[in-house]
Amino acid sequence: MSELERIAIEKAKEAVSLDRQGSREAAIARYKEAIQILSRLIGLTTSPVLHEVYKERMRQYLERLNALNDESPAKTIVRAGASKEEPHIEPAESGVRWSDVIGLEDAKRIIREAIVYPWLRPDLFPLGWPTGILLFGPPGCGKTLLAAAAANEVGATLYTLDAATVMSKWLGESEKNIATLFSKARDDLKKGKPVIVFIDEADSLTAQRYLEVGGEARARNQLLKEMDGLASKNKREYLYVIAATNKPWLLDEAFIRRFQKRIYVGPPDRETRLLILKHYTSSLKLAEDVDLEALADKTSNYSPADLYNICLDAHISTIREMFENGHDEPRKIAMSDFTAAIERRKPSISDEIVKKLVEWARKHEAL
Repeated sequence: MSELERIAIEKAKEAVSLDRQGSREAAIARYKEAIQILSRLIGLTTSPVLHEVYKERMRQYLERLNALNDESPAKTIVRAGASKEEPHIEPAESGVRWSDVIGLEDAKRIIREAIVYPWLRPDLFPLGWPTGILLFGPPGCGKTLLAAAAANEVGATLYTLDAATVMSKWLGESEKNIATLFSKARDDLKKGKPVIVFIDEADSLTAQRYLEVGGEARARNQLLKEMDGLASKNKREYLYVIAATNKPWLLDEAFIRRFQKRIYVGPPDRETRLLILKHYTSSLKLAEDVDLEALADKTSNYSPADLYNICLDAHISTIREMFENGHDEPRKIAMSDFTAAIERRKPSISDEIVKKLVEWARKHEAL
């Protein structure tokens, strides 16, 4: 296993180097070799973490291999000699309020204590306040909404950092992009209002890397360095890092330690599902037979995003019927429309993933 890993790393490094130089055919050959070895490693490993890492790495190499196969040699020469583009780093707009985040009361309370209260009364925090918050849980359960609502609550400038924004094929560019983003954030801090850097899908940037090529390690180390600058004891700055991940077990241990608060954002319980259904149906015309209580009972393991899509599907079915039957207006949405939508859409959250997240929370959660 270790020898195969070493060979895969070497092949991948050669592929990236050749790709950067514009040697298309040679790069394609090396990517293919690295992919073949990773495929063997996936079949051999019994570690779920390694399995995920190998799969993700193979997916990335396949994606680049397909891109190279689609390019002509002439295009490759132009691309390789092209000037490096500066990353597009601009603050995001947030119109999300706390009232838009249904449920998650514990998470909202902890974020208020870390961000809102210090902004309103800094004199009450002689020891400073938490500047790193890690949100982990199943997809579609409100992690991004929490960050957006926190930013809106204090009028903070919100930057989003993800692999697509900062990672580059050019040597040294990935870490430079991260440094540039944090430099802009600190410049905005001087304008007198808080700044939040939201790291979406944090595992794609800071996973425990068994196979690293290019600037991945340098980019991760640059991010850790930037976060170290925020974590100084008694430092009273309003520059926060909020990270979100669906796979916290893939995160680098050094990255996890940078977060004073680590919050599990789990699937909604029955009462929260009812509130979410009421929220999404409040602007819809419902028939008298619609029983939201019964729908809440039927949607265990459905995320808020799933519940939104169920309401949307039920609504669209009446519009489709209107057009197909030549009516002027859609009928009211019936219970059968919701039931049919639920039957067509399976929950995106499994008992297995919840169990895995809860187990990780027992070891790492910090509230």
